[in-house]
Amino acid sequence: MKIKKFLPLILICVFMSGCWDKVEIDKQSFISTIAIDKGKEINKEKELINIKPGDTFLEEKIKKLYITYGFPDISELGPGKSNVLKEKSISVDAYSMDNGIQEATAKSSRSIRFGHTKLLILGSELLQYPNTIKEVIDYLDRQPSLNRNMITMVAKGTAEDYVKFIPAMESNIENYIIGLAENNKNTMMKPLTLKEVLTSLINNDENVLIPTMELDKVKNELSLVGTSIIKNYKIIGNLDKSQSYNVQLIKGDIKGGNKVIYINGHPINFSIYNIKRKIKMDNSKNKIKFNIDLEMEGQLKQSYVGNELFYKDSIQAVENNLNKTIKKECEETFRVVQKQYNVDVFGLGDYMKKFHPYTWKKFKGNWDEVFNNVDINVNVNFKVRRVGVIK
Repeated sequence: MKIKKFLPLILICVFMSGCWDKVEIDKQSFISTIAIDKGKEINKEKELINIKPGDTFLEEKIKKLYITYGFPDISELGPGKSNVLKEKSISVDAYSMDNGIQEATAKSSRSIRFGHTKLLILGSELLQYPNTIKEVIDYLDRQPSLNRNMITMVAKGTAEDYVKFIPAMESNIENYIIGLAENNKNTMMKPLTLKEVLTSLINNDENVLIPTMELDKVKNELSLVGTSIIKNYKIIGNLDKSQSYNVQLIKGDIKGGNKVIYINGHPINFSIYNIKRKIKMDNSKNKIKFNIDLEMEGQLKQSYVGNELFYKDSIQAVENNLNKTIKKECEETFRVVQKQYNVDVFGLGDYMKKFHPYTWKKFKGNWDEVFNNVDINVNVNFKVRRVGVIK
């Protein structure tokens, strides 16, 4: 009986209680893009080494970071409005990533949310300061509220300029840049997520290849120009789009693409698909050698009138030219990365660790030195499957 008396009261408490932490959507800012540049006081970071844990510290005097938060203007939503969300931004000086959130919140009349962030942009000049980058990476790795699937890009110049860039084909910058990355995944490299960047820098070899974009203010154009090589939390060089694509071929991270060869002064274009990579390591002569076997298929997209690729001999000749061209380009790219930058962005160390653990145990302490002296042999087997519509 007593339970029956209190049952209505219990049900009222369960079904009629409200959300105590509810915040109306028009009182929130959903950050879509985070752009991080070097701050005006970043050159003073060496002074911080002399500050002891017990000393007083005026953090506002050391502004190492300049952070821009891009977000859609949701006030444009509603009856009688355009419902086209324009991009707005808040820029702050900060001594840390967490301080940047505090400064942005102080400038905003709304609550800031990061669960829907799609794009992270790192300024190329910031990547010259490894100590500060370590702090940024630690924050990004530590915060559960951040979207680990956000796309990560390096921006030549100032990252803030990219957030404020107004694209002609999209209403917001993050969708435009992500669209560019998706459209270039078969000509350069696939889009890189924050999770993949964190895994490469923290858990693996402290090096990663990140897609890079450039803004032409004169032409008002934004384009992907290749990749940046990050080693020990610092940018050490850049690869163009062709070199970046060759790295992905050797690494086995790309399944399609385009290739052109010249016959009698005419460009012959092929679309590539069904790329398969096999890798084997040879350590029989006290020198490590990696054999990379690439199998791929392609379709002729463009030739020229009078060049008839109907017969077996002519198709085989084209296939041999493609095999030689791709082999040469891949091996040349490998030598550039190996000798000029001495960084293993090809995943060869990971392969050795997984499939040759005893050899890896011997060389893991000085892998950079070993990698600088390994040999590579790329074998390509290209098959032309289609030649397009013919009469």
